[in-house]
Amino acid sequence: MVAIKSLQKKQHLGVTLLLLFIIGIGVWIRIAHFPKIPPGFNQDEACTAVEAFALSETGKDKWGDAWPAYFRSWGSGQNVLMAYLIIPFIKVFGLNIFSIRILPLILGILTLPLLYGAVRALGRYASLLTVFVVAVVPWHFMLSRWGLESNLVPFFMLLGCAMVIQAINTQKPAWIAACLVPFALSLYAYGTTVVVLPGLLLLLLLAFRKRIALRWPYWLAAVGLFAVVAAPFALVILENFILHKNLAWTDKLFFSTPLLEVNRLQQVNEANQQHEWQMLRHNWAFVNSGFNDGSSYNMIQGFRPLFSFTILLFVVALAVMLYRVLRPKWPVAESRRDVVAWVFFAWAVASLPLFFVIDLNINRFNHFYLPCLVLSVWVIDLIIRNINDNVPKTAIRAVVVLWFAVEGGLVVRDYFAEYPSSRIREDFNVGLKEAFDEAERLPGVRQVLVTTHMPLPYVYTLFFSKYPPARFQQDKSYELVNGLYDVKRVGKFVFAESTLEPGRDFGYLMRKNQMQDTDKWRHEPLFGNDYWEVGIVRVLP
Repeated sequence: MVAIKSLQKKQHLGVTLLLLFIIGIGVWIRIAHFPKIPPGFNQDEACTAVEAFALSETGKDKWGDAWPAYFRSWGSGQNVLMAYLIIPFIKVFGLNIFSIRILPLILGILTLPLLYGAVRALGRYASLLTVFVVAVVPWHFMLSRWGLESNLVPFFMLLGCAMVIQAINTQKPAWIAACLVPFALSLYAYGTTVVVLPGLLLLLLLAFRKRIALRWPYWLAAVGLFAVVAAPFALVILENFILHKNLAWTDKLFFSTPLLEVNRLQQVNEANQQHEWQMLRHNWAFVNSGFNDGSSYNMIQGFRPLFSFTILLFVVALAVMLYRVLRPKWPVAESRRDVVAWVFFAWAVASLPLFFVIDLNINRFNHFYLPCLVLSVWVIDLIIRNINDNVPKTAIRAVVVLWFAVEGGLVVRDYFAEYPSSRIREDFNVGLKEAFDEAERLPGVRQVLVTTHMPLPYVYTLFFSKYPPARFQQDKSYELVNGLYDVKRVGKFVFAESTLEPGRDFGYLMRKNQMQDTDKWRHEPLFGNDYWEVGIVRVLP
């Protein structure tokens, strides 16, 4: 007996050390050269940072809405959770790239031990392999390194799944009552969650209805707590998509529910000019290509966002789960291992309706990837455990680990060696901060014309100039164009020639070689880098 206990302790210590080693690999991949990779800064990051800065300074977003449940942002809305959570970082570190990227980094790192806790019941090999795969898979380590607000949703959905697994397996009242709160928070992380949650919760109810019935008062409390946390978001949906007006009593609440200028879902699909059948064809091509949307944001040229064979393994896992569900009298989720598999199966299946409602890209389908990876590893382990005992299972397990290690190692090497000098530099507007710094110092000009050859130039201006939010809320000058806010001026920065004071010299911040002489003026470049040029335009008499 003593020998058995000693062996168990050694095995437990070995698993713990191996887990820490895997997490250490994941941490290094996420923090190396942070926040310089990816280089530059994305417009959505700038939007979130500006909203958080405005809230921290005034208690209102940049448009003057007090603690909104959903930002009006550029007109069609933006998720709020990330902006609220980075307010403390902006207070401490100021308005900069580090402040916007530190939260996704922290949550990306915390995902690894949280994932292990969620899938631990799958067994040592499957749980450790799952964490290793997520530690090195490009989709996840890339989203951990930049501040797109929707990148938060995998963490909060995983947190909800982990808490549901714990609630089902332990039947403890505290776990039950709190387990749905992360799902409610996920609504504020990414609006597509409203499509995913109904199916997820229904599938969980069907699978665990007997266990839920045993503790129904606590599960009723969980639903009530979920409803309280989700209520502001529900009001946004009610007012914007059903009533198309604000309810009279909502102006007395401690938060606001602004009306959006345009439907975001409709805007996305119309921007791509997609009829429904065209959207389905596009989405099928997206999935069939291994989630290649052609972007540089969460993809490395030559590599898939998920590993090879992931989709094939997911299809096999899906078939196995459906066979279990449809087989008469099969106990769907009796063991702890089955509970884990069913929860992630429910999340994956509940994500599939997104295929039919929106033109997909990597970010818009981010509900799917984590459960897809978990189920892929689960089915690998299931196959290995059920093959003939005469087959060397240990060797097969080692080969699987080696495959993921080689594929992951190649993509990590390319990410740090090649990716920073790739197309991402232009897509994320490398050198723009230096250009704005020079534009601020231009001598003898009262106005600076900023290029519109980049997304949301006024948002970048608000960010890099740290323009006082209260002043922007008071003096903002904009027009509504096709449901979007077209801002004309931010302080001395203007975004259209028609806004310039006639007859006066002015500064400019343009794409390299964009500014040309005309019969009205001559330009004098004073600063330039690979992508930007700053100077003064002399108006001719």
